[in-house]
Order: sequence, then structure tokens, then C-alpha cells
Amino acid sequence: MKEQKGKKQKTYISIRLNIMFLCIFVLFSAIIMQLAKVQIVEGEAYKNQVESSQNAITSIPVPRGQILDREGKTVVNNKSLRTITYTRVKGITSEDILKTAKDLAKVLEMPEQDINKLTDIDKKDFW
Repeated sequence: MKEQKGKKQKTYISIRLNIMFLCIFVLFSAIIMQLAKVQIVEGEAYKNQVESSQNAITSIPVPRGQILDREGKTVVNNKSLRTITYTRVKGITSEDILKTAKDLAKVLEMPEQDINKLTDIDKKDFW
């Protein structure tokens, strides 16, 4: 009698373990399927979304105040200027950056002499 109880108890334990392993297997399979869906099916959409968010164009007015002396005369008067910031990414060479800067100077109608004013030290600092 005791032998039958021991066998039944062992079979219950092994059935419970098998059910638990089956549940874990099903859960991991579901996770892997979701990962495959994100990577394979929706991967291109996510890639495009990241690429579009990396190149952001913002225009923020920069109002500055004047610095006046004690008599109310203007000592320093600031005017707002627009700037362009370039962030270097991996795999871009110095020549590519210089070419981009020259192309950008043409678009901005920047005089050639201002471009040539850059010294080697300036180029090393930025490129």
C-alpha cells in the first residue's frame, strides 16, 4: 500500500514538473515570437523612425538683453544669430566633414574667404 502511494506521489510530482516546464516553454516561445515580430516584421519601420528623429531641425529665437552703464548708455548690444551644430558619428572621416562644411557654406552663401580663414588648429579642434 505504501509503495502505491509513493508511486502515485512520484507521478504527481513528475506530472507537475512536466506541466511547469511546458508552461515555461510556452512563455519563452511567446517571447521569442514577439522578438522575431519586432525584429523582422516591424524592424524597418522602427529603423526609419530612429533615423528621422536623429536629424532634428529646431529654430529657437535667442533674445538677449543689453548691458547698460549706470547712466543708461548701451555698453553691449547683442544681436541674435543662427547657428548650425554638427555632431560627428562613427565612420565619418575628416575629409567627409570638410566636404560637408564646404557644401553647407555654399548653401548658406558664405564667402570663400571665410572658409579659407580656418587654420590647421581650428580644423584639428573640430575634425
